[in-house]
Amino acid sequence: MTKILKRLPPLACALALAVVCASCGAGRPFISDTRFTLDTQCTISLYDKQDESILKQALDLCDHYNNLFSMTAEGSDIYNINHANGAPVRADADTINVIKNGIRYSEISGGLFDITVGALTTLWNFDSKSPGVPDADKIKAALKTVDYRNIVIQGDTVTLKNPDAMIDLGGCAKGYIADRVKDFLASRGVRRAIINLGGNVVVMGSKGVGKPWVVGVQQPFMDRNVSIGYLYVSDKSVVTSGIYERYFNQDGKLYFHILDPTTGYPADNNLASVTIVSDESAGGDGLSSACFLLGADKAKALVESLPDTEAVFVTKDNRIITTPGIGAKIKFVKADAAGGADSAAGQ
Repeated sequence: MTKILKRLPPLACALALAVVCASCGAGRPFISDTRFTLDTQCTISLYDKQDESILKQALDLCDHYNNLFSMTAEGSDIYNINHANGAPVRADADTINVIKNGIRYSEISGGLFDITVGALTTLWNFDSKSPGVPDADKIKAALKTVDYRNIVIQGDTVTLKNPDAMIDLGGCAKGYIADRVKDFLASRGVRRAIINLGGNVVVMGSKGVGKPWVVGVQQPFMDRNVSIGYLYVSDKSVVTSGIYERYFNQDGKLYFHILDPTTGYPADNNLASVTIVSDESAGGDGLSSACFLLGADKAKALVESLPDTEAVFVTKDNRIITTPGIGAKIKFVKADAAGGADSAAGQ
């Protein structure tokens, strides 16, 4: 028997708490809009330059990138590459940049994170109304198509040397998009904003003078408004990968959407979530997925080797593991020490 259990992406509610707190007072403190795109709810809030046309253009930009990077939208760059039967496909410069970024994190993870996992993700289809464990032979066949080294980029063309391979940018595209939205807003004079692309969060500026934004790290498998801790950040990206975002339970066993490309099945380690804090969201996005697949010890060592990057790991038994900069450079308060989300957001 299969029981489908799904959660919306993490962090959105905790950010909403910070926004509510920031809105206390006279006047019109911010404008905000939400649109379903990139297969998730995307919310952008502007705090200083409250121009509705800028807000609309920012969300339109998300739609534009969705039309380039989507696996399923006919005519997108990724759709065209995946259905070219090994022929070279001319792609937009942004598409090539995201693919290159994905290849980078495929390399540093030793192939545990691999953007050619598309045949596997399609087979598992966690977004269907009735997901289930695929046939073992089909998983074995899909595994043969996974190898990021089969991606060939020459100028403005992309070729898959294995015609059965499929690129899936789901693990690294939203971070790139969040950075481009940030750049767009900055070009329009926005200095204080929150960009939340379904758990890929970028905060611009700060909540106020000497007051950072407060971003909650969701407690795994709890309601979205239950945080295990709070990050106090300004001008940062906060990205989380977790096993509670998309999953199902079949015959008493949990299956979640973060797949191990060496086995074809969900990653098997003690991690429940990985949160990356960095200056750029593109790096945090691919890194959070790669770290999850590496496991806590190897992932912690990897993050510590990277500049201006920190991490919060939450294990399945709710232990919190952090890199040295969490607490030293970036304030992090555990929920049981913060007195609840409202008081944390209100500090």
